[in-house]
Amino acid sequence: MKTLNFRVILFAFALIFGVVFSIPSLTQSDEGKKITLGLDLQGGLHMLLGIKSDVAIESRIKSMAASVKYIFDDEEIIFDDLRMVEGEQITFELLDKDDVAKAKTLIQKELEGVTLTENGLKFTLSMTKAEVTRTKQSAIKQAVDTIRNRLNEFGLAEPTVAKQGEDKILVEVPGIKTQADEQRIRELIARAAHLQLMAVDEDRAARVNSMNPNEAKSFGDVILPDVNTPERKYLLRAIQVLDGSMLTDAKVGFDKNNQPFINFTLNGQGAKIFGDFTKLATRDGKHDRMAIVLDNKVISAPSINERIGGGRVQ
Repeated sequence: MKTLNFRVILFAFALIFGVVFSIPSLTQSDEGKKITLGLDLQGGLHMLLGIKSDVAIESRIKSMAASVKYIFDDEEIIFDDLRMVEGEQITFELLDKDDVAKAKTLIQKELEGVTLTENGLKFTLSMTKAEVTRTKQSAIKQAVDTIRNRLNEFGLAEPTVAKQGEDKILVEVPGIKTQADEQRIRELIARAAHLQLMAVDEDRAARVNSMNPNEAKSFGDVILPDVNTPERKYLLRAIQVLDGSMLTDAKVGFDKNNQPFINFTLNGQGAKIFGDFTKLATRDGKHDRMAIVLDNKVISAPSINERIGGGRVQ
């Protein structure tokens, strides 16, 4: 079991996952293009948003392809012609028949919600129908939660955000009096969040309160505030460790003792980078910190207590 500090990383990623992948996939549906000012919403905003579920599926397929490449490279399995086909599948060819059994075992172990078919040394990896459904439903739920949180945090009175039908989200905000306010709300809903994982500059962190931005920049650092306590500052390496595009899934559950756990998955590139970073962060007895940054504000900066490899963590 991972340490409490690392659970903080996973939990934050699970919450942020919806922001990164769902919000850029929203479109205003034809039914919602016109603002409806009904009896209960006079001076209010009514929007019906559509979810581009194919974007969520494409992201999942891309992450599967990246994971296959990472697994095969890591295990020195020789392959060729890895590609995406027909939206919900990837194909590849093994070049050594002696690798077939090993490759099949690794895929079944490391990838969930997929089926593998073979024709000689050529393979097709597909999302199961259940996984396609889960991915689409997850995208909608995460988008609803994200929009609702944004509106609530902005102090808007009694906004309504709810799933409607299979792939629509209804948004109603009362009390909108001007076109400027309306535009502000639309931009708030549609804004794509920027998620990063950034290393704390442990060598100079103690000096952050006496350091100005130009001095931080001279060391290759940046100063960012805490999301809840803006006067608290963090000195972070300007070049990020990871960003949200490398996160492919995060599921929250409970074990037999009713303790929360999170299954957290990175794509192939992210898994390698994360494993290498956490190895260095714990070398020689160190416990360096990694900051979770959303829209240039630090959500948390937990310590790393052990190397985490493989791209999948519980």
